[in-house]
Amino acid sequence: MGKENNGTSGEPGVHYKTADPESVKVNQESSSPSRRNSQNGLPILFERAGSWWPNPKFDSEILEEEQWKNYFPQTRRRFQYALFYIFAACIAWIVYFGTTKQYSDHWPYFLVGTLVLLCLIGAIIGFTYTKHYKKFYLHSSVFVSVLICGGILSTMVYTESDLSIIGAFTATVEVLLMMYSVIPMPLYMTVLIGGIYSIVFEVLTALQNPYMQAPLFVAGKVLLHLCIHLMGVHIFTMRQVRQRSTFWKIGQSTIARKDLQVEKQIKEKMIHSLMPPKVANQVMASRTDKDEDDIPKKRGSKTKALKKGEIIFRTFNMNRMTDVSILFADIVGFTKMSSNKTAEVLVGQLNDLFGRFDDLCAKSGCEKISTLGDCYYCVSGCPEPKPDHAKCCVEMGLGMIEAIIKFDEDNNEQVDMRVGVHTGTVLCGIVGTRRFKFDVWSNDVLLANIMESSGQPGRVHISETSYHFLKDEYEVEEGEDVEGKKLYTNLSFTHEISLLFC
Repeated sequence: MGKENNGTSGEPGVHYKTADPESVKVNQESSSPSRRNSQNGLPILFERAGSWWPNPKFDSEILEEEQWKNYFPQTRRRFQYALFYIFAACIAWIVYFGTTKQYSDHWPYFLVGTLVLLCLIGAIIGFTYTKHYKKFYLHSSVFVSVLICGGILSTMVYTESDLSIIGAFTATVEVLLMMYSVIPMPLYMTVLIGGIYSIVFEVLTALQNPYMQAPLFVAGKVLLHLCIHLMGVHIFTMRQVRQRSTFWKIGQSTIARKDLQVEKQIKEKMIHSLMPPKVANQVMASRTDKDEDDIPKKRGSKTKALKKGEIIFRTFNMNRMTDVSILFADIVGFTKMSSNKTAEVLVGQLNDLFGRFDDLCAKSGCEKISTLGDCYYCVSGCPEPKPDHAKCCVEMGLGMIEAIIKFDEDNNEQVDMRVGVHTGTVLCGIVGTRRFKFDVWSNDVLLANIMESSGQPGRVHISETSYHFLKDEYEVEEGEDVEGKKLYTNLSFTHEISLLFC
């Protein structure tokens, strides 16, 4: 099982490539941190923990690197706080040694040493704000640790130190806990520097105070230092575990949020494909989730009460719109075309043809309503008004006739289009609670359908009402009466395509 850093799996930045099912099963069982830790009898510190329990890390180098990159600013800020604390302590020591010089013979050495330490800490603080600190962060941490340890030990070189035993031991505890908690170093290096410091400190303390060389004192001090180091290791481990556990949870949450955003986009795209954008936005904006207790109950109301927790996907909304052009188009010769083809081939050809019509619909400014078998149905001027609605439907119809001619050439077919357009008033809205759809209704819609069915192939037939909106933009010819209305034909397009108006 190999790892690739392409970020396509459910785990951040990790992708597993498998060879065969059996090898996958064996490798997954052997590499699972939960199985490995349970077999060793150790607790699982966090998800995807590595096998080396004393120094918590991810079992993936990619995850560990990403975790370090994300937490480095926080690590640098914590180190800077520690340096500021040391800087403030140096200032306090300078004030102390400057005001109590009459009580000590070694105050010049302490004062100079503290000033040197102050300057070095100030330089390191400035260095942490540069871009080079990330490359040399470990060197800086080791230097600061050795510097403060050496600074405290240097105060014990005299036979009679100005620091009391309790004061020196308190400073030792502070330094050790600081190394484990805020100075960024690996655990082994922290234990190494801290252990050497504890041994040297106790040796110097015993040399200055012979009574502390008694076995009882030695055992007690060893136990104290051991407890301090165990406490520091615990703090170090819990900090590492908390960082990686938080990183893993945030990474999983980020992936889940991105997946939800993708799902939301897919659903919104699907809803927009079922209805016009304006209606789709209204539908998605009107979604509510109310309990039946939130809905006012009226006596004698016929409104169906909602069940508790039921989601209202949309509110019922019907609009009446005038000056809407309706287009119906039907494939002439569809029965003959479908007689010698399998269902799969026929549906594929219809999908190809209707796909061309969908492109035309978007380009001409029409709104597709539905397809009924081999019939294509669209409108213009609804649900948003359009001043050139009649022209949009006419251009759509003429484009459909040209498209089916190209379709015949591509597929060696002999089919044609019969198109009818009428302008009038419609009611538009969404109906249904399941498999709902956007639709339009009126007598004018029925008339447009009748005009299409009574028209001639290869021509766009429009009503006299539609003709009045075209402002003599097309050459027309008079047609037959349909439902008491005149039929006209436009002759201004190539391929002898004509437009009929009634």
